[in-house]
Amino acid sequence: MKRISAVSVASGDIVPVSSHSPLLSSAKSSWDGIQVEQHCLPASECPELELQHHSITIILGQPFEIDWRLAGGHQQTTQMKRGDICITPCGVPTQARWHKPVNFLLLSISPTLIERAVYKSIDTSLIEIAPKRGVHDPQILHIGSALKAELETGCESGSLYGESLGLALVVHFLKRYSISKTVIREPSEGLQAQKLQQVIDYINYNLEATVTIKEIAAVVGMSSYYFARQFKLSTGLSPHQYVIQCRIKQAKNLLTENKLPIVEIAHCVGCSSQSNFTAFFHKYVGITPQAYRKQTRRR
Repeated sequence: MKRISAVSVASGDIVPVSSHSPLLSSAKSSWDGIQVEQHCLPASECPELELQHHSITIILGQPFEIDWRLAGGHQQTTQMKRGDICITPCGVPTQARWHKPVNFLLLSISPTLIERAVYKSIDTSLIEIAPKRGVHDPQILHIGSALKAELETGCESGSLYGESLGLALVVHFLKRYSISKTVIREPSEGLQAQKLQQVIDYINYNLEATVTIKEIAAVVGMSSYYFARQFKLSTGLSPHQYVIQCRIKQAKNLLTENKLPIVEIAHCVGCSSQSNFTAFFHKYVGITPQAYRKQTRRR
């Protein structure tokens, strides 16, 4: 299992951020650019580590006090409570000690996701993130909660959903926590008709595949974030919502118009198994594929 990792300052080795296994992990998901882990740890001390990627910690459990130090500076103490956020930049030596059990969600943002969000509008090598402890950030809390809920359901909404949440997270993260002002271009209008049709054709042709926003955006030569914003202005839906709409429509057609086994229909709309398809279909239609097929054939 691929873990969120850091460099041990003492040994120089790359090690997991915790010696304990996470309660939840995105390691088996197809999310691109963001890793998520939930940890529940006893009172302990974390050795000095340098995180490999910018990281966000969301406190989930009971209040506790944490002693922490960054880059060999003075030790500081912060009172943490449920919903508080910590921002830890990559490459900054960090040491911490807490005196009660802690429960938290850790989000790790890869440089590739940042690149896809800003796409040539910013020199990403110049981005510097301000470390924070115990801040209130409803937007990050909302996105983190959505990512956690998705992991708890086995990522049934697919890779596009996780990628969409990751892009929204990184744009907010850069705007709020970058030391120098980060300007990310926002579109004022939707996609040109020709480009929109190219995208729609690509989506319809690849309903059985695991597609990403990055791949769809590449069809029209755009950054993931800018494309997703323009696509929503054009259609009223995010790419993730649009793909779901197309897959549900295709599934309904196949269930109604032919006798394909449900397991084959599952693969035709990008689901890895019949059980995954059944959960997906029930979530958005309200009944199982089998029930839908029986219902439509009575008409």
